[in-house]
Amino acid sequence: MRRSLLPLALLAALGCRARPASAPDAGTPADAGLASAWLEGLTLEGLTGEVRVLRGDAPGTPALAGPLRDGDLLQTGAAAGATVRLPDGRSVELGPAARLRVQAREGHVELEVLQGEVLSRTPAAAPDARPGGQVELALLTPQGLTRVGAGGEVQVAVRAGDSVRVEVRLGEVEFERPTGERTRARRGEVLEVTAGRLEVVAREPRVVELAPLRVTVRAEGGGGAQLRRRGEAAWRALPSAGEALAAGDALRTGSSPARLALEGSGSSLLLQGRGELAFGGASTGDALDEARVELRRGALALQLAPGRTGRLVLPELTVEGGGADGGGLQLERGAKGLTVAASAGDATLVRGEQRHSLRAGERARVPERAGDALEVEAVPAAPVALPADGAGADGAPLQVFHAGLTEVALTWAAAPPPEGVQVEVASDAAFAHPVLVGRVHAASVNVPVPARGSLYWRVRGADGAPLAQGSAHFAPEPRQRPLAQLRNEVPEGPERTTIFYQDRDKPPAVTFTWEPTPGATRYRLSVYRDGALDSPVTGTLTPLTRAALEAGALGEGRFLWSVAPLSAQGAVLRGGRMNKLELAYDNSVPALMVQAPRNGQRAGTGPVRVLGVAPVGSRVSVNGDPLRLDAKGRFDARVAPRGQPPLLLFMMSRPGAPDSLTVRRLR
Repeated sequence: MRRSLLPLALLAALGCRARPASAPDAGTPADAGLASAWLEGLTLEGLTGEVRVLRGDAPGTPALAGPLRDGDLLQTGAAAGATVRLPDGRSVELGPAARLRVQAREGHVELEVLQGEVLSRTPAAAPDARPGGQVELALLTPQGLTRVGAGGEVQVAVRAGDSVRVEVRLGEVEFERPTGERTRARRGEVLEVTAGRLEVVAREPRVVELAPLRVTVRAEGGGGAQLRRRGEAAWRALPSAGEALAAGDALRTGSSPARLALEGSGSSLLLQGRGELAFGGASTGDALDEARVELRRGALALQLAPGRTGRLVLPELTVEGGGADGGGLQLERGAKGLTVAASAGDATLVRGEQRHSLRAGERARVPERAGDALEVEAVPAAPVALPADGAGADGAPLQVFHAGLTEVALTWAAAPPPEGVQVEVASDAAFAHPVLVGRVHAASVNVPVPARGSLYWRVRGADGAPLAQGSAHFAPEPRQRPLAQLRNEVPEGPERTTIFYQDRDKPPAVTFTWEPTPGATRYRLSVYRDGALDSPVTGTLTPLTRAALEAGALGEGRFLWSVAPLSAQGAVLRGGRMNKLELAYDNSVPALMVQAPRNGQRAGTGPVRVLGVAPVGSRVSVNGDPLRLDAKGRFDARVAPRGQPPLLLFMMSRPGAPDSLTVRRLR
């Protein structure tokens, strides 16, 4: 913003029309109560640089984001700024070297700007956050009153000699002079009031020179991204080193995402969810980064670097965000059209002449017809929520095993203050490679996750005090490699034969062998449990010198078995010799092994069977409920999935090892 002296008052009148500067106040006691309610809802946020507050006769102190009091005087430094936000989302931005006083009046609240420039933004459809009916926003100057309509954006400056300049950037305004004379101005027009003379002139166009911006795309995780150059018909695999994109190129991804880096700016785009887009080019200039894309399907995450404004231009709308705190946006093209969500930092959606505010934690469904209203709602937390500290033993990253998980919710215990908290998420411990940076207004934030890789996060309050931090490593589930069956052939003899296995449901197949007996035409095999020789578990009659039992025919435990050779007439040629066999479950698994259900298995309407084994000494829970493990770490239970799609979340902890979270996604 340019510097200028600006004595100005902001008038938010409730249930009544705002009066010009010369008219006296005539509010009722009820109006005064409403004014107090709105004053309680005013908050200070978006502090950058040196911002101080003076209260009464006390000397100025560093300002903190949060509620404002009657009589507060705010003062910004030469390279500083701040935002005063009303309860319904409207805002007044103060630039460098500005001074502003907050005052309660009968029937309204005044923000008297003593120095600097003010930019007022009004959402297209601001809900009433306090009782009293429609709230009218006006800017009071020595030369008259400027009323700002819904969806308006206006900058007001008072210059030397009390001349006034009102620049209408969006929507329209009504300017009422002390004499009662009213003048309307629309977008692109400027009201100039000098020495009592009012003139409407066309706004001087502000040309921002944008230079081409190089964009490089690289596949993340397991790869699978494909590129089709402009004018070419065939798709080809994206090389691991990545390539520079040109206008007209198309990109699509498989199970793993691809990142488009806007080189030199710190901002990036992440295409995921088997997405496809057409790239239209990118430009930069004046702390602004602009990318033009057509999102054909899938999801696109936009991370804006702190200190820069980002603009994403799509055929149906333009998305703007960023600023001092950075920002993160999520776009998704599905069967029901385009959805835009603000993960961190507030954003603005521009459709033609209309501007729509989107706060962090909100999402908007964009209708196909340009005239239809946006459907705005709160973004629900992702069904997979990571613990507040996100770490296991000795601070090691939480291990998250998944197949196709696209986002998780990072959570923290502390409730956010009105001004929100600052969240930083990066793919490295030094936070040199940001994934999501910005301000959020809830106790959680959804972030995209890599197919294979790490995330590190930290959360700070408005005063910079740390609230939470953690880290997690994401990867596909380790391939389950059951312990080799050391001896599944059981010979006759004096030594005990032991077979080790790890299949929780079905012990391995067993083949009994013996030496032939002269004159024998058949052999009768009998198998008993140790200590129960009166009733065989199984038996068979065979002409061979071996007999095979199918997997699962014998359970875990100790057995005795014997073979009786028989003559052609059925006589026993020799007595059966008892042999020893043991089937032993051996738990040597290094990680949690979930044998059921499988990923993609149909969930049905009730609980599903969960089956598997954990390392000895572990604790395992499913969807927050602890599982009962036997002495060898095995579990077999029925658990109800949760969420949509149905999920089973297996959390395991054990001494001396990182905690792990295994995600099973059903259908």
